[in-house]
Amino acid sequence: MFLLLDPIKMIRDIRSQGWAIFAWGGLLNIPQLIGGLLFITALEGQVILATIVLTLVIAGQIHKRKRFSRLVGICHLPWLALLPWLVYRLQNFEHSVALKSWAYYVAATILISLIFDVLDVYRYVRGDKTFSWAK
Repeated sequence: MFLLLDPIKMIRDIRSQGWAIFAWGGLLNIPQLIGGLLFITALEGQVILATIVLTLVIAGQIHKRKRFSRLVGICHLPWLALLPWLVYRLQNFEHSVALKSWAYYVAATILISLIFDVLDVYRYVRGDKTFSWAK
């Protein structure tokens, strides 16, 4: 249960850094969480919900140990499996328009985030350990 407190603390810290990064985090995570709950009866909803909880817990642990580290992108490794699986499911199984719209939104934001994550880990390896926006 305490593992869930660290992501909350991380979100508070991010909020203190300015609206842009906080907005991106909200656009990335909140729809996954709410949609996962709304579509909990669909396999896609269950998998996305479990994955967002897992990634937030991992991100919270990374942030707890190294505040605003570019390594936080490592928390999104489960998305490397989720993204192709999700696209496959959307293309090969029938879904409601609402679920399909939500799941494509999730896929798009995950793809964008993964691109940022690769760049962030590359920068970390090159010596740029924290985000430039971190105060």
